[in-house]
Amino acid sequence: MKFYWKSILTFFGLICLGSTGVWFIEFPAESQTLPPDVGLITQLSGEATYWNETYQKTPEKAQVFMKIRRGDHFKVVSGTMIQLVYFQNGRQETWKGLAELMVGDGESRIEGEKGAQVKPEVLILPVDTSQGMRRIPVLLRRARLSRSGAMQVRGAGEASQKAIIPSREERAEIAMARETYQKLRKQTKADDITPELNLLGILADYEQYEAMEKIIKEALKVQPGNEVLKELDEWVKAQKSKGTIKK
Repeated sequence: MKFYWKSILTFFGLICLGSTGVWFIEFPAESQTLPPDVGLITQLSGEATYWNETYQKTPEKAQVFMKIRRGDHFKVVSGTMIQLVYFQNGRQETWKGLAELMVGDGESRIEGEKGAQVKPEVLILPVDTSQGMRRIPVLLRRARLSRSGAMQVRGAGEASQKAIIPSREERAEIAMARETYQKLRKQTKADDITPELNLLGILADYEQYEAMEKIIKEALKVQPGNEVLKELDEWVKAQKSKGTIKK
């Protein structure tokens, strides 16, 4: 009898020990979280790669309109121009030429040999600019635009033929975004589409496709070779042609 109970206790002890072992093995993987999104790449011409110790240890090519996260390391090769906009404070950084930098909460930090690198051109945009900029990645996901710019056509039946009528509060936000657009257009350079991106983000949130089509047209005048804008334009036209309802 004593042998029987001893065997039972040993059996349950092994189960508990095994469960504890599984817990310690799996817990670290479950607890890993991504660093916060702190900004957006608004322009990119040339080649730049990024990596992050938390989630992206193998360098990959950066893409225009890609979100940047705290702790992202960027390597910009000679002849490349990359522009970052930080959500927190509206800081816009334009890096031209050879540079290595790390993304912080509200600005980038130069890495490597500082004497061999260029410093960024800095412009502080109105803080409310971030409201529309934050929504650009969401818009691209809705349009099924991947980081590489490839678009997947949405299936039929995802929208009705009813037009959206914004509420009073929504109209007020759209009007404010238009005012910000006019200010930004005077403040930013001629080849900078940050003003258009900010307004697009607000309009997309309320599914104002007709107005979005006009803004994309203006953005394409500034950057006629922007393939992502061209594909986004096609998606917006498709949504406008079939109408939509607010979800």
